[in-house]
Amino acid sequence: MGLLLAFGAAAKSKIDPMPTENTRSYSALSDGTSSTLGNTMKLSRTSASFTKLKGELKLQYSDVWKGGTDTEFDGDVYKVLNADAFFSQNKGKNGFCDEPVLWLTVKDISSQIGSGAVRIGMLSIDDWRKYKADSSGACSADTFTLK
Repeated sequence: MGLLLAFGAAAKSKIDPMPTENTRSYSALSDGTSSTLGNTMKLSRTSASFTKLKGELKLQYSDVWKGGTDTEFDGDVYKVLNADAFFSQNKGKNGFCDEPVLWLTVKDISSQIGSGAVRIGMLSIDDWRKYKADSSGACSADTFTLK
């Protein structure tokens, strides 16, 4: 009986799609993401890469952003350590950002669209804490699901 209960609990456990120490692969879900970023994102707590872009974003955890309902750019916030270098490798590619991405946000949206889903936001504003939904500085917001 105990084994049966343990199996049932494991089967109902939620997949945590948030970044880990190990790089994991995610599939693009948003319309248009495959043409701008590609079909696959590889993400960890220290890097992010996309199949349509060269190189990888080097990341450093900054804080948790509780943006509320008026923004798509909340969740865990990561500073992009190689923003200028990554931008110079990818400038003008398929609608990629017009300015270097300075911040990457990652939000678990599994409760909204299904297990394993994350919303990835890219911001080019100097201080992510000053971003407002009606201000400039947002570059991209795309949805991915853990493979």
